[in-house]
Amino acid sequence: MKDFLQQTLGTTEIDRIQLEDLKKVLDQESNISRIKYRRQVGNFLTGKKKEIAKGEILRQEHAHAENIEEEERHPDFGFHCLHYSVSEASGHLKIKIMNKNPDTAKRVAIRTIDAEAIAGDDYESVDKILDFAVGQKEEYIEVKINDDNTWEPDEDFFVQLYDANSNIELGGKDTRTRVTIIDDDKPGQICFADSKNIKVLGNEEECVVKIQRKNGADGTVTVEYETFDLDQTAHTASAGIDYKPTKGMLTFL
Repeated sequence: MKDFLQQTLGTTEIDRIQLEDLKKVLDQESNISRIKYRRQVGNFLTGKKKEIAKGEILRQEHAHAENIEEEERHPDFGFHCLHYSVSEASGHLKIKIMNKNPDTAKRVAIRTIDAEAIAGDDYESVDKILDFAVGQKEEYIEVKINDDNTWEPDEDFFVQLYDANSNIELGGKDTRTRVTIIDDDKPGQICFADSKNIKVLGNEEECVVKIQRKNGADGTVTVEYETFDLDQTAHTASAGIDYKPTKGMLTFL
């Protein structure tokens, strides 16, 4: 989709695209292509993510520093990509750091910063100094991504560059990158096993209601239940007279 935007409109930056221009381009495509691109552009504008399978390995780059105006970048160091996404099953993510003036040896500090994602839980922190030799234009760090079986929303953390001597954050829009960890767990759905009304004879001592978990079973899920009267009419069973009220909690492991 980004290739399409670049080829037809000359940019991948949404805030620079006029909707009328985009509409004209889409109207020129065939019906099939039009539907395809409209869906992709819609997902891009709304931030809707692609659903991934359990255990799927996914590493993606979404924004590159080369698209930022040069005067807005740091003169010496910067990240190649400013937003990564990685599935939690991927195990690790490699992040590229650029040395823009490789004529002399230099160093830069790099550190992870928690946001929704927490170091030690969702990923393993990095706090180190990178040494660039003369002529070395790039270096990589590897961040370990932790997998679990508990469903949670997608979560972010950041990686920031610092001055190696003063420990002050480097300025510029390319000295911090965001990493989104995509959850691939499927907790499933809780529902009644019987889709129709359950009938019980008056002389039966109990009614068994089966609750099931389907379409996934990752992590522990709890659900509360409680009986209640449908209404106050004469044909409705009443708690304490026709049945014993009950409530509780079910845990699916």
